[in-house]
Amino acid sequence: MTKRMNAQLWGSLITPIFLLTILLTPLLYIIVKRYYSIELIPISLINGSIMTGGVLLNIFVFRQLSGKTRNLILYSLIIFSSFGFALGGLVYITIGHPFFFLYGLDVLFSYLIINFIIITSLSLFGCGFFNYQMILDKTRAAQEKEIKLREEMERQIYSSKINPHFLFNSLNLMISLLDNREKAEDVLIGLSDLLRLNLEVSKKQEIPLSVEIDILKKYLFIQKERFGDRLEVEIKGTSDIAVPPLLLQPLVENCIKHNLDDSDFVKIFITIREGDKYLHIDVKDSYARLREDMVGGGTGLEITKQRIQMWKGEFEIREGGINICIPRK
Repeated sequence: MTKRMNAQLWGSLITPIFLLTILLTPLLYIIVKRYYSIELIPISLINGSIMTGGVLLNIFVFRQLSGKTRNLILYSLIIFSSFGFALGGLVYITIGHPFFFLYGLDVLFSYLIINFIIITSLSLFGCGFFNYQMILDKTRAAQEKEIKLREEMERQIYSSKINPHFLFNSLNLMISLLDNREKAEDVLIGLSDLLRLNLEVSKKQEIPLSVEIDILKKYLFIQKERFGDRLEVEIKGTSDIAVPPLLLQPLVENCIKHNLDDSDFVKIFITIREGDKYLHIDVKDSYARLREDMVGGGTGLEITKQRIQMWKGEFEIREGGINICIPRK
């Protein structure tokens, strides 16, 4: 637990215990002395403070030693400590109010026993309360750890799916360029560099968007070598806000794949805007034919959507293009 949570727990215990012991003290006097008077007010405050101190000390010792020693030893310490504070209350009564002896030793003994029972009962209650809180905290921490591990595994799974997808497309590209040796060599060098960068960033949880754009430009260089003037890409804006790696490349791949196979030209527009809470990325091509029902059919789009949602972001098809909102960290 954090220090703030510890302070809140102690605060939630100190006040009710102190008030309860103050109220129990005059009740104790009524039981043993058979009357109530104004003199019980200062006695209640002091005796209540003594009992509160005993309860808090017992809880503190329990918290410090819980899990480090046997429960039998812990409860024995609580009993001995409770008896010590009850005896301290008795000493206070006998010194501060000697007239109490007039009621006999049996009354003093009753006072001691009742004080002991009150301190022990409240101590056990407080220890149980803190023990319950510690169990809840451990359970919550274990659940959060499990969620983080699951999310990390999902990130790695999605990234591992992107790499083979990209590699398959790249090999097809190389086959298409075998007739032009010089261009094939340039593309091969660029492809080698691009594959290395893709493998490096796919192992990371996040990268700056500016780095993602640089990687995308290397990919576009290869595609321009293949399609020439048939492909044009316009990128407006940039940002250093962290995003999932390999975010833009599958979206651009989708635009190229579903347009240049049956048309002579396509222009892709990528617009980047920084908001107060979100980073906005729009990806749209000149045909703007993308629909919501197409997302599940393409591996790249579906994986990208899942990754954005894992980042607590939004992936939306809007006016035939893709709008992405990523929360700023």
